[in-house]
Amino acid sequence: MATTFTDGLYADGGARLTNGTAGVFIPELWSAQLLTDTEDQLVLGNLFGTSTYEGEFKREGDVIRIPHFVDTVTDKGVVPAYGTITGRDKAQLEYIKMQVAKGSSFNFEVDSLHQLQTKQGIDLMTELVRQRARKTALALDALVATAIVQGSIETAVASGVGKDANSDGGTAALHGLVETVPLPTGTTGRYNQVVDMLSLLDDANSEGEQFLVIGTAIKAEFLKMKEFIDASHWGGAPVMVNGFFGVLLGVPVIVSNTIGTRITRKGKQAQLTESHDAARAVDMILGTRGSVAAVIPNVDMKVYEPEDSFTQAVKSRIHYDSKVIAPHEIVVGAGVAA
Repeated sequence: MATTFTDGLYADGGARLTNGTAGVFIPELWSAQLLTDTEDQLVLGNLFGTSTYEGEFKREGDVIRIPHFVDTVTDKGVVPAYGTITGRDKAQLEYIKMQVAKGSSFNFEVDSLHQLQTKQGIDLMTELVRQRARKTALALDALVATAIVQGSIETAVASGVGKDANSDGGTAALHGLVETVPLPTGTTGRYNQVVDMLSLLDDANSEGEQFLVIGTAIKAEFLKMKEFIDASHWGGAPVMVNGFFGVLLGVPVIVSNTIGTRITRKGKQAQLTESHDAARAVDMILGTRGSVAAVIPNVDMKVYEPEDSFTQAVKSRIHYDSKVIAPHEIVVGAGVAA
């Protein structure tokens, strides 16, 4: 019996299973499950992302151009009787380029006898697809985080434009800058920082659904401050019951371990889900839904039977990418006091 015991966990890799019978796996179902599980497990992608452009990629290839109108209409002033009006305005378009140049692939197998001898109710293939979806979600979420963080870093001092993580090399100029609000000094610094971040979105006439995403360490910091405990700071209603994070100054607050510094742990935690560190450089992200494009335009999945084993295997590749579409509708909160 090929069972091992490490750090309190028993593992059986199925090495004792040497024979089996053919099973049936339907790649269309696994593809649908992969996409559903991936989207369900996104954090930043679900909050700020839009998949609006996925259909465009399916029609136009791996690069699309997203148009927007330039404001070219000018007031010609008062025209007197028998006067003339000159200078005809014309419509003008500018384009934002987005490409899909990232992705991942996987290849796994299940022996039908391994499935037969597994505890009833546990579907090995479903679990493998779920794990792959989790990793895909982490990768796409990391791309969203990278797009936001890079968008907050100017291409040059006082350039006024951030870096486009979606470009070749990830350092080309973005069509704007994701503003950064430093942490003010003093005991109310964190509260003042959130107020300043909200002010920037108000100044940009942001009208979409907004979210404030904070890290676990920042949540602990908030809970120790009277400004966030007092119900009057939460829009009037006492929504913060037993430390529950709801709405702060009219904006939903989401806690994610993908933002900022994580809380230090001493011991090993086998069931602690993995995360990414693409947004460790910032403490908070305030943004509007749809301000970032997160697309998965292509998923290929095929079932095959390796000739030298009694298993059925699944191989798949998935293409995805992310780009900041509306940098003026995202603000990051830095962790260094101003």
